[in-house]
Amino acid sequence: MLANDAAVGETFGIGDIPDTDVIFSKGIFEAEKFLFDNQPDLLIIDRAFLEYNGVKFDRISRLYTGIKFIPVLYVGSKSDEEYVLLSHFKEIVTFEAGESDQMLSKAKEYLEPSVRVRFWGVRGSTPCANYENIQFGGNTSCVEIDLPGVNELLILDSGTGIRNLGNFLHRKNEYNFIGNIFITHPHWDHIQGFPFFKPLYSSDNKFTIYLPEQYRGGAQEILSGHLTKTFFPVTLDMLSAEMEYVTQGEDVTNFGEYTVEYMVANHPTKTAMYKIKLHGLTIIYAPDNELPMKSTPIRFIDNFKEFVKDCDLLIHDGQFSQKLYEQRVGWGHSAWERVVDVTKKCNVKNLVITHHDPDSDDDLLHKREEMLKQYEGDAFESVSLAKEGSEIRLPIKK
Repeated sequence: MLANDAAVGETFGIGDIPDTDVIFSKGIFEAEKFLFDNQPDLLIIDRAFLEYNGVKFDRISRLYTGIKFIPVLYVGSKSDEEYVLLSHFKEIVTFEAGESDQMLSKAKEYLEPSVRVRFWGVRGSTPCANYENIQFGGNTSCVEIDLPGVNELLILDSGTGIRNLGNFLHRKNEYNFIGNIFITHPHWDHIQGFPFFKPLYSSDNKFTIYLPEQYRGGAQEILSGHLTKTFFPVTLDMLSAEMEYVTQGEDVTNFGEYTVEYMVANHPTKTAMYKIKLHGLTIIYAPDNELPMKSTPIRFIDNFKEFVKDCDLLIHDGQFSQKLYEQRVGWGHSAWERVVDVTKKCNVKNLVITHHDPDSDDDLLHKREEMLKQYEGDAFESVSLAKEGSEIRLPIKK
């Protein structure tokens, strides 16, 4: 946590919350060292700190991958000139200088033990590194689920977003990563980042790759087919990490702290919609799934509704608008309106629409998210569009 005066620590007393990273910094250099070496749970930033250190802090926070995931409690006003220096953070809550009790309450809310779902890539079909896509993100599918107390990586898909995840892990300068990577299917936008994931090149690390069986083989056969000298200079046998490849079935698999199963999506190749159960929570990840206007294939919609019923978080494909979908029937992706219509009576707690079309710019997506908000508090506790660099925290159920 950053503040311009160490006395803030005495005011808010947050240091007594266990298993949290806390810093109260008087200077930018102490702050930079901490942010380089750690991933704080929360940042508290006051106007005075930005007034004297804003330009430097802006550079630091943009440079170190992963900082954008950290929620910010800002002591000041949105009208402050310095506030713009926080614009790239995805979650900012502002407080006036005298609102210490309110800030403490919010801080404790953020620091409650929770499952954290981080979006490293939310784009569909192809990456788009364009200025007009920067707010929602241009990298393709990759989601990380961080489990409290579990020293094991849980990663969903390896689109281009996984490169930044790898850079983040590399920066932390930790070793002996153990991880499971669940790939929904082998279309390019879900595996293109795989060979750019830095932890795969260290013999200290161990990863197991899961993929549903495909027409031309299992997990290892499919990935080795993509990583051949014809298409890419690095092949699977050039990866230094200990690797295991599992062709995954649909049945429930127990991983100790969590279980994974999947339903086959309505998509042009065999594609998983993963259901992960952990700490009393159910998370469903379905980035490529076409919800047809009619129940085709037979009873698919009914089976889908049963699959997602009562889940705490549904991350679902909503690449098209209804108007565009009418020109894209059979392409394997959904209209966001159809997703809402199908799931709003399934007791889905939180709905996140992902796999944004590469031609959907930030202006369009902001308008779409405003339309989605009409369903919040009625059909869903929350409903939003996935943003690269955002994090959802789901409190652990007792």
